[in-house]
Amino acid sequence: MTDEPVLMLRLRHGDEDALAELYARLGGHVYALAWRLLGDREEAQEVLQDTFDRLYRRAHQYRPELGSPRAFVYTVARNEALSRLRARGARPVLGSEADLSGEVSQACAAPDLDTRVVVQVALGHLTEQDRALIRESFFLGLSHGEIAAAHALPLGTVKTRVRRALARMRRTLERG
Repeated sequence: MTDEPVLMLRLRHGDEDALAELYARLGGHVYALAWRLLGDREEAQEVLQDTFDRLYRRAHQYRPELGSPRAFVYTVARNEALSRLRARGARPVLGSEADLSGEVSQACAAPDLDTRVVVQVALGHLTEQDRALIRESFFLGLSHGEIAAAHALPLGTVKTRVRRALARMRRTLERG
């Protein structure tokens, strides 16, 4: 089985077999993410297809120094789903607060479980206020302006707190 970074490199050169292998590995997870955000199976299927189409056309945008190929694929899918939600003026549909807090579900695959546990630990090093800002920004896809309005905070304060919280999480993750 080929490593995901190698698959991304092959995909950069237009290798359709690499795309097929990435789809086989990650397609179910992308679909689940889209379905969880959108609450509509048909639209989640469209996001799945659009994600891998975009991935094929824009594989050159992947930067290994910024994260894993898996994270890149999930980001493309998340952005596609959030774009659809914004277009219809809706919010992500999530099952429970546990989905937002990074609680680990039994159905997670091993690499996803590892990632979720690490993120959950990093979130645990934040104050409750900072955790809320990160959840709303990254799990719910709210803009900084929407978060500022919801919390009656100045926009600059929200941006600064999110940036500091991410830096704190990064330090936690680097310490391992």
